[in-house]
Amino acid sequence: MALDYYLYRGTERIKLERADHFFTAILPDTPSREALAQQPGFRQVSHVFGKVYKVETDAGQRDEIMADMRNHSTCPMICHHAYCPAGDPATRYYLTDQLILKFTSQLSTGEKEEILHRHGLRYLKSFDPNQQVCLVQVTHAAGRNPLKVSNALVEDGRLEYAEPNLINRFAPQYEPTDPLFAEQWHLQRRSGLELVSEAGVDCTEAWKVSRGDRAVTVAVIDDGFDLTHPDLSGPGKVTGARDYAGRDSYPGPERESGDFHGTPCAGVAIGEENGTGIVGAAPGCSFLPIRFPLSADDNLLFDLFDYAGRNAHVISCSWGPVPVYAPLSSLLSNQMERLHRSGGPDGRGCLVFFAAGNYNAPIKDLDNTGFTWRHPTQGLKTTTGPILNGYAAHPDVVAVAASTSLARKSAYSNWGTGITVAAPSDNWNPLNQQERLPGRGIWTTDNEDTGLGFAPGSRFTGNFGGTSSACPLAAGVAALIKSVNPQRSAAAILEILKATTDKITDESPDPVLGLRKGSYDAQGYSEWFGYGRINAAKAVRKAQPAADMKPDEPEPGERAIQIIAALVNPKGPEAGAEKLMLINLSDESVELGGWTILDQNGNTDQLATYTLQAGSVVRIGLGRVRLLNAGGTITLRNGSGQQIDQVAYTRAATEKEGWWIKFD
Repeated sequence: MALDYYLYRGTERIKLERADHFFTAILPDTPSREALAQQPGFRQVSHVFGKVYKVETDAGQRDEIMADMRNHSTCPMICHHAYCPAGDPATRYYLTDQLILKFTSQLSTGEKEEILHRHGLRYLKSFDPNQQVCLVQVTHAAGRNPLKVSNALVEDGRLEYAEPNLINRFAPQYEPTDPLFAEQWHLQRRSGLELVSEAGVDCTEAWKVSRGDRAVTVAVIDDGFDLTHPDLSGPGKVTGARDYAGRDSYPGPERESGDFHGTPCAGVAIGEENGTGIVGAAPGCSFLPIRFPLSADDNLLFDLFDYAGRNAHVISCSWGPVPVYAPLSSLLSNQMERLHRSGGPDGRGCLVFFAAGNYNAPIKDLDNTGFTWRHPTQGLKTTTGPILNGYAAHPDVVAVAASTSLARKSAYSNWGTGITVAAPSDNWNPLNQQERLPGRGIWTTDNEDTGLGFAPGSRFTGNFGGTSSACPLAAGVAALIKSVNPQRSAAAILEILKATTDKITDESPDPVLGLRKGSYDAQGYSEWFGYGRINAAKAVRKAQPAADMKPDEPEPGERAIQIIAALVNPKGPEAGAEKLMLINLSDESVELGGWTILDQNGNTDQLATYTLQAGSVVRIGLGRVRLLNAGGTITLRNGSGQQIDQVAYTRAATEKEGWWIKFD
């Protein structure tokens, strides 16, 4: 009787079945690869990540080849089945020999070591100082593959999670094609042939306030960067470069690897103003280039985001999974939340931007039963199971869709309720890129004098696009906001970005699926454009401190927000249902999105997007924050982390007033 196996990934529990004709093998050297190629029924082998390779076999030969290779006389190797979600062969998961564990907090060191010994695990590294979250290796002593060990650990009951360290394979969200000279319409507000004035983000007006500051750093994580390019260099421009593909400090592109994507992405975000070539959205900001091979296990992804999140205020990622079921692991999901809340060099949070993707696909559709899309190298494919783009759908990630030079939806742009904002880019049919659709391309930096998509004798192209271009453009605008007011937190910058968008609309059906999602609901949200297309000029003006403010002071309207009452934790069935009541005593409305409430123990709740009108009161339910009958303090901070109000309450006050404590 076949056993059921499950993949645990974040909050997901995915029932699996073995992939036909495929398995993975750890091939440490050339002799092991040659031994595999000599097996009857072997079809092909391709590199996945590190020493892990994907092996394809003839029908019915998979298990026999795996058994032979495990018992090979001269070079026995580790082999694992590849797995698919039940009923969805288009989504395929590849195992490493590692797991990521999170022990429950009450376990002693001895108890943790006993778990590792019982399940045949070798400790490799910790992701936190308390060694609660660890990377471990499944050894031969386990007697079973990492997926089965993961399932056994979940049943053990002493771990919060035990998830395979999966290999994540990404596709860049655009590949340059033929060169085309074009002006940088996306940074301006002008009209012309296939161009309307409302299509651009108006950086030219924003630059009257700031063109960016070297103290603000934008990290671009991609496949390689030509740091000899004049528009990606300059005094103080490049900082902390890191190469996770070559394991050194120079993240240069390699022609044989096809590393043509990072350079144009970086140019869109931070291209230097130097009198030649192009200019990026935030030319004055510094640039942290991080190269990786567009495939990585969870451990490597954690490391590169950990490095970027400690050294950059804004991170731009123009890559992601194809339209399959790709939820984030608990480790990576928690990391995105932590970066948004307290990442960055100043601890005020780091904004992480992801390209939505170029398949005209939903970024989250758990009810999907059939979606057809074009793979970059394999042609048309159909996903028959759920679709989930884990990074783009994460609530603390800024997912960027694309709009055209006619201020309409780019036909390829992914969509859905996880889209945050849109930014201008080019236009093409995701199922047939040879079909002409109206819209201009994006002018940015190129890698070399010649090569795929490059103009001979030039280091620039006007034919870049996709959500790969929209993403760094939005990231660059966020860096301008941070440059104007460095005290702003990541949460506050995101609220400004959303509150100052242009509500572009598109009433036409998209040319592929025939959907109509280009209008906005009562909350000002569109599944095609999110909260709207970014507007740099409006965002920068809104971010400016008031003229009479000192640099470290809140804005005048914010100072008029006060805590007037609190519902303390009662001794009864409603325990834990704490609430606060805030009042706006100013004569102007105040945006509360990104504000935080803290208790006496440092627990924090972040407020959702909400506009508190002048003279109005709002009641707020609390989550992590605890208000105690014994007394304590409540602190209210704005999106820049500045204290707006703080009140203290005593046990006597709670007993005298009942559950509600009122403050004068």
